[in-house]
This record gives sequence, C-alpha cells and structure tokens, in this order.
Amino acid sequence: MAHPTTRSLEMFDAVAETGSFRAAADRLGLSPSAVSKAMTELEARLGARLIARTTRQLALTEAGQAYHASVVAALSALEEGAETVNAVTAAPRGLLRLAMPVTFGHMYISPLLPRFAARYPDVRLDVTSSDGYVDVVGGGYDVVIRGAVSLPDSSLTGRKIMETPTIVCASPDYLARHGTPEDPTGLADHNCLVATAAQTIAEWVFDIDGAATSVRVSGQLRGTSLIVARDAAVAGLGIVRVPLHFAAPDLEAGRLVRILSDFEYEEAAVFVLYPAQRELALKTRAFVDFLAEEVGSVRN
Repeated sequence: MAHPTTRSLEMFDAVAETGSFRAAADRLGLSPSAVSKAMTELEARLGARLIARTTRQLALTEAGQAYHASVVAALSALEEGAETVNAVTAAPRGLLRLAMPVTFGHMYISPLLPRFAARYPDVRLDVTSSDGYVDVVGGGYDVVIRGAVSLPDSSLTGRKIMETPTIVCASPDYLARHGTPEDPTGLADHNCLVATAAQTIAEWVFDIDGAATSVRVSGQLRGTSLIVARDAAVAGLGIVRVPLHFAAPDLEAGRLVRILSDFEYEEAAVFVLYPAQRELALKTRAFVDFLAEEVGSVRN
C-alpha cells in the first residue's frame, strides 16, 4: 500500500481540528472541494472510513480518532526533523559582542578571530579587551572570556576552554643574585611583584602539608596588571605569581624559571561564558565551539 502524502495528512489534521472541509481549506489556502477529494482518496487508500459526514457537520469515526493521534505524532516528528536540519544547515549571522582579558586575548584569541571571520562571513565581531570584571548580561555581551578557579554564577553558562595552574617564577638573573626560596615562607625575604585587585594585604595561596595556606608577600611593585608584573620579573626585578599561560613563552625561552612548583595550589581555568538560555543563537554556538576546538589546553 502506498503511503499517504504529507499534504494529505496535513489536510486530515486540519479537518479533524476544525470539523469542516471549508474551515480546513481556509486554513491551508485550498478549495473545499480539493480537501474533500483528498479525504475521500485517503479513506480509499486506508480502506477505512475516517470521517462521518452529515449535512451540518463532520466528526471523526473511531478509526479516524485513532488515526488522527498517529497523524499528529507524525507531523510533529517531521517538523522537529525540519528544525534539526535548519539548525545544522543555517549559517550563523549577525553581530557577536565579545569581551576578553587583554593579555590572554592578545595571546590566544586575537590570532583566531580572522579564521573565525573567514569561516562565518555573515557574523560581525565587536570585541572589547579589558582586565576588569565584565558583566555579561548587563553589558549586553554574547560571549565573555574569563579566568577563574570556578564559576558560581548560575545566570551564566560556562564552557572551559583552557586549564592552567597558577605558578611562581623569576628570572635566572634574579635567582642568581638573591637565591631561590626553598618553600613559600622564604618569600618573606624576596621582592615579590604583586598583581592583585585593590586589597590592603597581598597574599599568595600555596599547598603546604596538604592544606591551602596563605602567605603574605610584599615588594617594590604592586598593581592590577599581570602584564606589568610579569614583565618586571623578566627584567629581573623580583618574583611573580601568574597563570601559566602568561609566563609560558618566557619559560620556554629561558627568560623565567618556575619555582616552588611542589607547593602550587590553585588550578585555574579559562572559561567562555554566555547567558543561560534554552536556545543558543547560532552565532554564539558557532563561536563557543570554535574556541573550544582551537584553544585547547595548556598544562605543564
């Protein structure tokens, strides 16, 4: 037996819901005679009476009621399938507003943006670089990149794109002149370059005997910029504590030396954040997937 066409199923569904050939025809933009003929052909194809016709109204037979339930499920499945295909084949488009930290963005994100733009030519990028706290929702951003140990904010959805420990390092020249501390308590005798938020006390956290322990540090330089602190350490001014990815190129080149690695405590990560919502815009999903694929992990 040949299967009914999707169009005939749509007509049957319209007749079942409206109880009228004319109303069904109006809904579908057809003539009443076309709908009536299609229903007659459908009944003949199935070998069963689906619609009880009277002079005043139409009603589904018992067989028609059972068949209508299957038709509704079938049409729903077809619609979901079409939506799935559309989601896969539709091209991301529109303005994507992105906020990212200055140094991490310069090192890891900026080089990727031309490739993303070439892959998705209908997406326009509006990029903000800032080391300050960025309000994702309040600022109207589609995506924000943020480094953190964890993300407790339930109003956001986060995807980890990089893991990186927080390390302590100094230049070979500084260590040759001042010695290498054997444990975190030895930092009291060293010039520690502090990059931190506005706090009255600068503390670095270490794993000492299996417990998170804060060690107070101080030195000649203090500020909010990791870049300034790292560059000062490279120049031999003192000891700095930064995420590994900030120091990775200088460690590889020998400009910095990693110290106190047995006491490292915080395993930080870089997240790509976006507002929590049921349906993620294609442009946002494409960018998040792109970053997760391209950035990868940094570990040592």
